[in-house]
Amino acid sequence: MAKSRSGNVHRRGPSKSGSSAQKITEESESPSRSKSSPQKIKKESESHKVSTLCQKLAFALALLVVTFAICLTFAHVNSPIAAVSVNDIHDVRQLKWTNVENNNLAHGRKLLNELPGPESIVVDEEGNWYTGLIDGRVVKIIKAGKEEQVVVDITASYDFAIGSKRKGKRPLGIRLSKSTLYFVDGYQGLFSIDIKTNQWKKIVGYDEVEPHMMFPDDLTISSNGKTIYFTDVSEKWDYDNVTFSIIEGECSGRIFKCDVQSKRIDLIYSGLCFPNGIELDRSENNLLVSENARRRVIVIDLESRNIVKTIKLPGGPDNIRRARNNGYWVAIPTPHHPTTDFIWAYPALRNIIASILGREGLFQLVDLNQGIIVKLTETFEPESIHYDVDGKVSKAITEASELDNGEILLGSFIQSGIVLLDGKSL
Repeated sequence: MAKSRSGNVHRRGPSKSGSSAQKITEESESPSRSKSSPQKIKKESESHKVSTLCQKLAFALALLVVTFAICLTFAHVNSPIAAVSVNDIHDVRQLKWTNVENNNLAHGRKLLNELPGPESIVVDEEGNWYTGLIDGRVVKIIKAGKEEQVVVDITASYDFAIGSKRKGKRPLGIRLSKSTLYFVDGYQGLFSIDIKTNQWKKIVGYDEVEPHMMFPDDLTISSNGKTIYFTDVSEKWDYDNVTFSIIEGECSGRIFKCDVQSKRIDLIYSGLCFPNGIELDRSENNLLVSENARRRVIVIDLESRNIVKTIKLPGGPDNIRRARNNGYWVAIPTPHHPTTDFIWAYPALRNIIASILGREGLFQLVDLNQGIIVKLTETFEPESIHYDVDGKVSKAITEASELDNGEILLGSFIQSGIVLLDGKSL
């Protein structure tokens, strides 16, 4: 502030130099602002692009999840099966008696490789073998394993499916009573052939019981030849859809009793879980029955018709046959697989799996690459277990039939040929 000559005080305004300095400062700052703005805009643009991309990815993922959920729902709703909850399959790891290392079944000798799927085998008094095949034949093998071996188709002269609404033929369980050969066909029912005259009879057709038999499987005959007991795997699923029956977990299998002379049929037991193999004990007071879908053999008292014992096994059992001296041989074609055990608790998951894979795809999931047989005692306790670990000689074994000389014949429902094994080494 300065005084004028007149004594008045005058306020000075900003000097030009100060104004210029301020202007210079503002101008000097201005280029910096102009330089940062494009960078900021660029960053904001990139951030916007990333945000947009994330939004698109999130939308695509959500769409994928929704589509996947819709597909699973569709598969579940349109599944060919109606899976039920299964809570009675045991943990195989609890069966300590199965933890043995052997490869006993790999030492057998395979014969008759030209015979596809000889599931069950029986031998007559002259040493001839009989078996049923995948192609529908029942054959007689004369002098098996020798140079003069001959295979005769004993069903060549007739068609036991003639007149039936079902055209398929698959002979499964087979037995011999004196000169009469009995066999169960998986489509048609129960039949007999006189091995001396080659005359055949239909004992029980699939449609002669109600509900009709869907999958007849195995049989056993009383020592006097008057009574036959046979199994029907399911009231719902037939032979061609066997995998659906197992994964569904349904239990509609039955056991029938047939009087050979009168042809009268009685229902012995129902509500079984895939009952295939069957055998009378030596007293003929009890039936041993395989429940393949529950990895067990049950013992049914014929008088009370109650289950009196359950034998837990390391896989799904098939045919049961008496051992030469004491006990019983049980074949296990489908061993336990730990990676699939968890699915039994989830019916919806099994519905989806069945819908996606179909029956053929499900079949590919089954482990059929080992050979396993189990020996039970006369009191139905596990005595021993024998393996062909890699299935090099025998696999998917459906029957172990012991001969009078101690040799054992091993049959399979998928493998060609019959394995001859020295039973004395087991």
